Amino acid sequence: MGTVVEVTVSVPQSFDVKPMWRSVDSLLLRSEERFSVTGASSEIRIINERESAALPVSSELGEMLKTGLAYGDTLDGAFDITVLPLKELWGFCEQCGGDEPLPDSSQISAAVRHVNYSCMRVNHAGDSVFFESPYTRVDIGGIAKGYVLERLAKLLKDSGIDNFLIAAGGDILASGRKRNNTPWRVGVQHPRNRSELLTAISLENSALVTSGDYERFRFINGGRYHHIFNPSTGYSCTQNQSLTIRAGDPVRADILSTGLFCASAEKILEFVRLRDDTECLIVDYAGSVYMSDGW
Repeated sequence: MGTVVEVTVSVPQSFDVKPMWRSVDSLLLRSEERFSVTGASSEIRIINERESAALPVSSELGEMLKTGLAYGDTLDGAFDITVLPLKELWGFCEQCGGDEPLPDSSQISAAVRHVNYSCMRVNHAGDSVFFESPYTRVDIGGIAKGYVLERLAKLLKDSGIDNFLIAAGGDILASGRKRNNTPWRVGVQHPRNRSELLTAISLENSALVTSGDYERFRFINGGRYHHIFNPSTGYSCTQNQSLTIRAGDPVRADILSTGLFCASAEKILEFVRLRDDTECLIVDYAGSVYMSDGW
């Protein structure tokens, strides 16, 4: 799904890692096939190409969708798993060429009308999804990596490995420590200078996820347009250059780094302050850096 995944493990020299690596590859390939927008056997593609208002889904996808819908409420609609029409319009979808022209206001307004997570629901059992509108289309790019990291962690621990670091683009999950019993150290990249780190922190049994306007973006007519949208306006978020969330749960960190990206630094800090086990580092649109009290 457009992301390089690096898995680092700390194990005794006698440990046979080959079966574990095969399992990791299999899990990642299976995840891409099932949850990308375009895969031939993708569950997401199947529900987006539906001909009926109700479809069965796997328990894994049902869980993702239920979590995404719940956070839509928590974040007052700022996190919306039905944002695919906007990503396609602006050229930031998986199948897009990346050279699409700048859409006009009427096209953006038309796309926004089809972005509304409240037009879909998942039943209590989590095995069926229902749509009120035939135009609602799903993209779980803002949540899938967190779930995949969670499942990779379980796979490694089931293989007898407790000390590891998983990095999937801007999503990082650490468990245990390195071989010399020192904590994993993770850097947060400066959003305007790839060779510079804003900071480096120790990470142990927790996740660190960064969203930014600098990984997938285009300059059009002198303006920077990127892949994180305000679902209510249809335009890229402009409040921040990057937002890093630190949390115990990679799914929560993944969602919050996207869902809070359009908010001001003040509102993000207030949101994080009220949540246990959640910290943040913000670089706003002007380049000012803010961090939560427990960062």
